[in-house]
Amino acid sequence: MILPWGNFLRPRDTLGRESRTLFFVAVSWLMMTVRFVAGGVSFEYGPIHWEIAPALVTDYGVAVAAVIAIWVGREWVRGQADA
Repeated sequence: MILPWGNFLRPRDTLGRESRTLFFVAVSWLMMTVRFVAGGVSFEYGPIHWEIAPALVTDYGVAVAAVIAIWVGREWVRGQADA
């Protein structure tokens, strides 16, 4: 699937270059979002009990902001170097 920023496996930065960092930022964001949405889900089958502890919205927001900051910082540094 072709997207404006490339495809999912080979995303492009604002200058159109392939970016490995953006791929890892996107995967990290996706994993944190799935974890947040699945918070509170439990499964029990006989002696086996499995549960995902619920997460606070502030914890989710701080974690996402930290991961996005990696990408924004990288883009800012690259923009300064290219100017």
